[in-house]
Amino acid sequence: MTPLVKVERDPAASMQLRLRLLEQPPELFQQYFGGRIPTLWEKTICIEKAVQTMTMVQIYENDLYHVDVNFVPPFAHLAIRRHDGQPCKEWLHFQQIKNEIIGPENEAMELFPAESRLVDSADEYHLWVHTDPTFRFPIGFGSRFILTESKERAFCEGRDTVTQAVS
Repeated sequence: MTPLVKVERDPAASMQLRLRLLEQPPELFQQYFGGRIPTLWEKTICIEKAVQTMTMVQIYENDLYHVDVNFVPPFAHLAIRRHDGQPCKEWLHFQQIKNEIIGPENEAMELFPAESRLVDSADEYHLWVHTDPTFRFPIGFGSRFILTESKERAFCEGRDTVTQAVS
């Protein structure tokens, strides 16, 4: 897996998005206005809020993953998906993504929500990372313990041998 790189946004893309949304029929926006058709002014304000929200999201990519990062203090929400649309299967990749974007000492959680809050629209995975590197969740292990490093771990760290380590 190659290192993540921040994707810079093209300001013209935001304007194109505004124009595409303005071209949509008012009925498309009914769900945001209690079922009624919004006025042109209301539609415009709704679009502007949506575009501003989307442009606040930072984007990172590498050879395998696309990651949207939205900061909602004290957390950073990482929405992770593969470029090829396949399910993410490697926990170590999530750890590396969290380490590269937020930091190696920041703790993250993946939430399995109540059915009433379930969001499942794609093979996309969500981590909530606390932005304070000294914060520790009140659950989990108290200390580090690694018995055997995998070949993949050694590969991700740029080493070509598998080592035995207890730290």
